[in-house]
Amino acid sequence: MTDKKRIQYKSSSILAKDTFISNDTWETGINNNVLVVGPSGAGKTRSYVKPNIMQANTNMIVSDAKGTLYRETAPLLRANGYEVWHLDFVNMKGNVGYNPLSYIRYDPVRAEYDQKDILRVCEIVIRSMSEKEPFWDVAARMYVSSVIAYVLEALPEEEHTLEYVNRVIAETGIRRYDQMMNEHELLCPNSFAVRRYREFCVMAEADKMTASVLGIAATNLSSFDFREAVDMYSRTPQVDFSAFGDRKIALFLTVSDTDRSQDRLVNLFWTQALQGLIAAADRSIGGRLAVPVRLYLDDFATNVYIPDFDKISSNIRSREIYVSVILQSVAQLEALYGTARASTIIGNCDQQLVLGVQDIHTAQLFAQRANKPASALLNMPLGECYLFVRGTPARKVFKYDITTHINYSRCDAEPSAPCRDVCTDNFEERMYE
Repeated sequence: MTDKKRIQYKSSSILAKDTFISNDTWETGINNNVLVVGPSGAGKTRSYVKPNIMQANTNMIVSDAKGTLYRETAPLLRANGYEVWHLDFVNMKGNVGYNPLSYIRYDPVRAEYDQKDILRVCEIVIRSMSEKEPFWDVAARMYVSSVIAYVLEALPEEEHTLEYVNRVIAETGIRRYDQMMNEHELLCPNSFAVRRYREFCVMAEADKMTASVLGIAATNLSSFDFREAVDMYSRTPQVDFSAFGDRKIALFLTVSDTDRSQDRLVNLFWTQALQGLIAAADRSIGGRLAVPVRLYLDDFATNVYIPDFDKISSNIRSREIYVSVILQSVAQLEALYGTARASTIIGNCDQQLVLGVQDIHTAQLFAQRANKPASALLNMPLGECYLFVRGTPARKVFKYDITTHINYSRCDAEPSAPCRDVCTDNFEERMYE
């Protein structure tokens, strides 16, 4: 056993009435990923998300569609020592900023920016237009990755934003950009920007084809280049994902549940948040965050697409990173990720809470696991739910009543005393083996 000690939260999660589970994976032997399924009005926020925020015993990043969770729980969290950050993707406001290009890592030894980070940004920025004709998406991503690399390699740091990526594309045109690449190659012979541009030129030889690809790139980037977004890129302080492993932080993301125009920016945030937290954990003693972090991914299958999430969700347990995937139906998840990957994501959640079912497909899936007819889930009384925890039989339980939480009266007002976990102490010192 190592002689290095770590201070870590000893905490519990609320799953249902009188049903709690330790977040200590060493104790339980299962991961802390939670799947919550229920149609609109089933109580996903009121009976699961908000009570667990009120526990105030882990760090958290919360998808907050209406902004109510931030308004109602921020005072409680601040009174208990949390830094409460807010990013509003509806009005592009908040008390912290977010600039996607700031999270592209730089290697000072090799004097270059991380190529995988650049490609990951492009995968989200360029929306897939057609699965039957992937050439156009691939070519557009190749060109945009070159421009992003050029902005990072050649422009001053204050211009390292998607605004300037869009400016380079809009203002240079292909002939001027070709000249810029020739000049840049003389200064940076191993430039990733130049290499990607040369590869793009091989793919898109005809002028008409090039013009079409540039049009796709410009159209996709336009949704990242408006005044409010530009303000967010430069707002200080910026979100620091590495800080989540060091001190108590709660970050709320206000996202629209009706306007899909900012989905890609939000998806980019979630992707970089996970990668940033994983990188912070890997740099920590024992490869674990000293302060665990839970991501509440509400309406996950409606507006959240994270590349390789099926793989990521299976590898974060040992790093003290947890995800709560909140869906209306399994069909939604399959439509976004495909049947195989959706099945993997569901399987990576060792705790699954079914608050209600309105479609046959979801009912059949969980009814089979509960050894019940599908009608048992379709006709489930409103106050009941089914709980599935790996290693234990499925059981019918009652939804958690938020008004019974010890900290309920302290929400939406400055609490006079620290809030309490309903079933454990907040801190415990533990040795890492």
